[in-house]
Amino acid sequence: MRKNELKSLEELKTQYVGIWAPSDGHWFGLDFSYHDVEYRLHTGSMYGGSQNCDDNGIVRQFGLYRKTDKIDPKHKDVVLYELLDEKESLEKLLDSKVIEGTPFSIVIMDDDTILLGQD
Repeated sequence: MRKNELKSLEELKTQYVGIWAPSDGHWFGLDFSYHDVEYRLHTGSMYGGSQNCDDNGIVRQFGLYRKTDKIDPKHKDVVLYELLDEKESLEKLLDSKVIEGTPFSIVIMDDDTILLGQD
């Protein structure tokens, strides 16, 4: 039985474009579970106000994170995430193999992937 509510990669690409406008269907983050591990796709800098750039100054705006068991010392009710990979485009992030050596495009469309929430 399919648990994943995402219908296509195109649906994902139209929702995560680098701006936050929920009324237009654009989001910054997507929390999901894959093989009982929680992850997050995040647009922009998840921690801190500045964007991450590569050595050529290109902004790496799309990141994949894994939820940890560590608590933010400044906010006792906030669990921290570990950055796994970040790319300048969602298209490039879809090729990332940081989750179990499997391309993110396969992970996010897997029948057993559970979408937990988006913001």
